[in-house]
Amino acid sequence: MFSLYVHVPFCTARGLSTSKCGYCSFYSEPFDLVSGAGASRGEAWLSALSAEVERLRASLGGRVPLRTVYIGGGTPSVLPLPMWRRLLDVLESIASAPPTEATVEANPCSLTGGHLRMWRDSFITRVSLGVQSASDAELRTLGRAHDVSAARRAIDMVLASGLDLSIDLIFGIPGQTLASWKNSLSLAAAGANHVSTYQLTLEPDTPMARAMQTGELLPDGYLFYRFAQWYLPRKGIKQYEISSFAREGHECRHNLAYWRQEDVLALGPSAWGYISGTDSSGSADPSGGDFGFRYANAPTLSEYIALLGERAFPVVYTERTSGRERALEAAILSLRTSGGIDGAAFAKKFGMEAAQAVMSVLDGMPERLTVRRGTSIALTSTGMRVGNSIWSELLELLPA
Repeated sequence: MFSLYVHVPFCTARGLSTSKCGYCSFYSEPFDLVSGAGASRGEAWLSALSAEVERLRASLGGRVPLRTVYIGGGTPSVLPLPMWRRLLDVLESIASAPPTEATVEANPCSLTGGHLRMWRDSFITRVSLGVQSASDAELRTLGRAHDVSAARRAIDMVLASGLDLSIDLIFGIPGQTLASWKNSLSLAAAGANHVSTYQLTLEPDTPMARAMQTGELLPDGYLFYRFAQWYLPRKGIKQYEISSFAREGHECRHNLAYWRQEDVLALGPSAWGYISGTDSSGSADPSGGDFGFRYANAPTLSEYIALLGERAFPVVYTERTSGRERALEAAILSLRTSGGIDGAAFAKKFGMEAAQAVMSVLDGMPERLTVRRGTSIALTSTGMRVGNSIWSELLELLPA
């Protein structure tokens, strides 16, 4: 079983200015249907994507079983319906059966009833809506193209469609208060079955980072994160992962595929994938042949198209992990989730030595940071708030 990530490399065009939100560092380019450039680039992307799917099918021996699909970006909802029909056809050509979960990212300013009707009638099951805040002032600070009224309309549209709704929110925004953060959480909790909360961080090449004065710092997000951990469970939306909360049975299975080191195929420019395997030694012992293979496609649409014209796949980066390194990566990823690490299963997969090393670090943590359930150990809510420090200690187990 595979999961599949598809990158749509387009965002809303805003005149001659950048199409990116102020904090965004993901790859995208403006999608402008008025000038015709958007249609041309969109068709070029779809043709390249179709070629990548054909080559992927050939390498895998035909259609493959897909557990989850996640269509992200960029802003997938900027695509007009004819392009969406073609995209869905391309993706259906790789799957041997409809996925259990299929998510599309959407923004309030570009989502339409036509999108939702087409998605509902296809294999799409879930919409991840980029609301980010219930404050117009905060949305302006972030450089978002929508206001709160548009967000509310989009929420109502998704709920009326019958598709499952997930909402993304950002905390640590300049000028944000706990009161405004509560309003944002309340807006999400009123209709969504899944809420993702992300602390605002700025890469050097983002518009907000370039606009900030030298030495200016973002607000500390600790209190906002802690409030979300307190507030959302009281609305029936429990934390199941460091950044994610969900009602029972509505956890994002695609995200869990990453945290469980499951196989994820990647399509489109700047997309990342992960495949596990066993080499000729046939051993799953850390000193043997069990390995993980991470890869990335070309970072821009132009490079992606060019590489597909030159060779079978547009991959520009690969990384292979095995032994202690892969075991520690698995431990850190598992600790992102409320399920944590199953010690018995971990020892069987990575060896007793690696399991004992990991457990010795976790056993040395203050009791308030971890919780044991049978053979499993997980981070408490308090532990998740200091997760980076815990993972840093685990990384000390890597050989020098």
